[in-house]
Amino acid sequence: MTSTKKVIGQLHLIVGLISGLVVFIVSITGAIYAYEHEIQEITQPYRFVENVLDNSLPPSKIKEIAEEALPNTLVQRVYYESPQNSSMALHFEEGKEYYYLTFIDQYTGEVLKTKNLRQDFFTIILYIHISLLLPYGKEIIGICTLLFSGLLVSGIILWWPKNKSKKAIKQKFKIKWDARWRRQNYDLHSVLGFYASWILIFTVITGLVWSFSWFETGVYFLLSGGEKLDDKNELKSRPTVDSSKKTIDIAWESVINDSPEMIGGVIYIPNKKEDIITIYTSPEHGTYGKLDWRYFDQYSGKELNYSGYRGRYKNASPAEKILRLNYDIHTGGIFGIVGKTIMFFISLISSSLPITGFLLWRGRRKKKKAKPKKILETV
Repeated sequence: MTSTKKVIGQLHLIVGLISGLVVFIVSITGAIYAYEHEIQEITQPYRFVENVLDNSLPPSKIKEIAEEALPNTLVQRVYYESPQNSSMALHFEEGKEYYYLTFIDQYTGEVLKTKNLRQDFFTIILYIHISLLLPYGKEIIGICTLLFSGLLVSGIILWWPKNKSKKAIKQKFKIKWDARWRRQNYDLHSVLGFYASWILIFTVITGLVWSFSWFETGVYFLLSGGEKLDDKNELKSRPTVDSSKKTIDIAWESVINDSPEMIGGVIYIPNKKEDIITIYTSPEHGTYGKLDWRYFDQYSGKELNYSGYRGRYKNASPAEKILRLNYDIHTGGIFGIVGKTIMFFISLISSSLPITGFLLWRGRRKKKKAKPKKILETV
């Protein structure tokens, strides 16, 4: 190994030991969460309605039914996933100890299920994945993800064969299953790590977009050819005397009429005086790359002009459309179930790298500590 590779190898080792536990946790929870949408739809029949009718109940009615089902809670959002799915109301409030989801038949108003998300398996897995359930977990994950990106690059450099013979290169792409376990462990770390790195780099980039605003603006700067990302939503509602309590219905109806291709949407319910009604819709079920964002005054129901990153999809620039694919790229959902399956296995490989790397380090330490036996000469 050249001196340069030795330095890279030492840095790879140190950074791997520092970030290994977090990388393992984030990777294994990512693998578990990969099929969250599909598993929940198979195992939770209350997510579907029995009969699809012509008209669904307006969001104000869904909100009212949900608040009756869970008194003294605040409904923040109303979801319409698709005509076949039940509507959902999300109950939570900053500083309060509740976080519920109410499933309601969007046509009949029947309450199908109330779920405590603080005890929901996939919700817990998600929050471990994004925050480790720690006060500064998001920051820790962001830093470790940044370190992991360096591990991917340095890992490829260390993997790169010094011997350019055909046989030597071929061995770098294969796991020697008939070798001793230490050699197998080395191959599992280096060979699987090499293959996975080319996909993991996209997972890391999309993860960093969420972790650091400077990284998101940097990615947009590169995608747009030097433009600045404008995502500051400073829209506010203006209180009026003759306001309608059903403006969320007016706004929702306006969105429906303007978006015949829409399958489902989410309505953010205003709960403060200056809050606006925020609605996003999607023409696809289960993906988020083509979301259409709309904003309305909560008192008049009038649509507000917005020209930022999260606006109308038809007005989005090519760079904005690519950035909107961030979640779908991160989960593999951009390629449907095939993409999610690939990401599932890549996440498993990613979770194995800290383990195989630790075993490599431990094995080398033991080897260095082992002293050769001294042969005593008799005189």
